[in-house]
Amino acid sequence: MASFRVTVYPDQAVAEARRLSTPDRVEIAHQIAGDAQAAAPVLTGAYRDGIGVEAAGDQVSVVDNDPDAFYKEYGTSDTPAHAVLTNAAKAYGKYTGYQPRR
Repeated sequence: MASFRVTVYPDQAVAEARRLSTPDRVEIAHQIAGDAQAAAPVLTGAYRDGIGVEAAGDQVSVVDNDPDAFYKEYGTSDTPAHAVLTNAAKAYGKYTGYQPRR
């Protein structure tokens, strides 16, 4: 019986996995963005309408371009957090980013 030696290069394996999974991750990001937009409170619409997906190479992000989005998402000392992006992301997998104020 013949034997073979296989060498796995971790950095190349991770890069290939990221490249191959990019279309699926973009699709999931769009689902997260849609869920977040549906749950976002609307006063002026800037928070809800700022939610979108950015993809560059194998990097995929769900973002909110409203300048006040961070404060609306995570809250302040006198304003409760809305956490629509955080909650939507948690519904699709493990989330390890910022946590909203309680």
